[in-house]
Amino acid sequence: MVKKKEDKKLTKDQAEKKIQTLKKDLFNIRFKKINNQIENPAQYNEIKKNKFKLDIKNWTNLYLKERKEFLINREKNDLGKDFPIQPKGLFKQLRKVLPKNTAITLDAGTLCLQATDALEYYNPPSLFTPLDFGLVGFSFACGLGVKIAKPKKTVVSLMGDGGFGMTISELSTAVEYGINTTTIVMNNQSWGAEKAYQKDFFGKRYLGADITSPSFDKVAELYGAKGFKVKKISEINEAVRAAVKCNKPAVVDVDVDPSALYSFRRDSFKHRQK
Repeated sequence: MVKKKEDKKLTKDQAEKKIQTLKKDLFNIRFKKINNQIENPAQYNEIKKNKFKLDIKNWTNLYLKERKEFLINREKNDLGKDFPIQPKGLFKQLRKVLPKNTAITLDAGTLCLQATDALEYYNPPSLFTPLDFGLVGFSFACGLGVKIAKPKKTVVSLMGDGGFGMTISELSTAVEYGINTTTIVMNNQSWGAEKAYQKDFFGKRYLGADITSPSFDKVAELYGAKGFKVKKISEINEAVRAAVKCNKPAVVDVDVDPSALYSFRRDSFKHRQK
């Protein structure tokens, strides 16, 4: 039988060969078990357990390799010009500037799909996301709840301009009760997911995809919060640092390239491409 210490020393190729050998052994023992020919019932369980351990080892090694490559490529990605701001450029700056104790809340739509792997998370609980369940406007309200539950954490809520427009009135709640979170609005003047769908599958026939919003930084000031406007990548770090440290609810309104649409689930609309 394979010993635990020996397993750890196996290379990837050796582990693969061992797994194949164990598969054959399992097949033979199963056959004997069905025909009541097995002499040592414990042998079957032992082989099954060893195969399971090697499967985990292989999966873990593959994950670590792919994760390392992903992180290297993430830093190499071309982030575009200083203006207009690309989402990847914004995320890269946030990785640099956000404190390690930050709890990040994300909104629904393409934002959570773009940002989840693009940001860093250190001290759990540090990521709160609705995934793709259509909870537009979730991030700001969630951030307020996280800050109340974890008052010592820096809480940053990422949202699109459409989503923040749905819940901006809760700034009055944040100001009244001193719930000091920082909301970063990725303002691309559109419903990003819907516009991406219409671009890819409906011949750029846009219907209800573009929106007009007020200057969120100025609206924040009217509520008694702190507002910041960002139009260039070079302005992000200073604005976010100031927002996090201002000891007030803060809104950072970031102008993001409207053409930087994020497409996903293309397979769902293959029939539209014919």
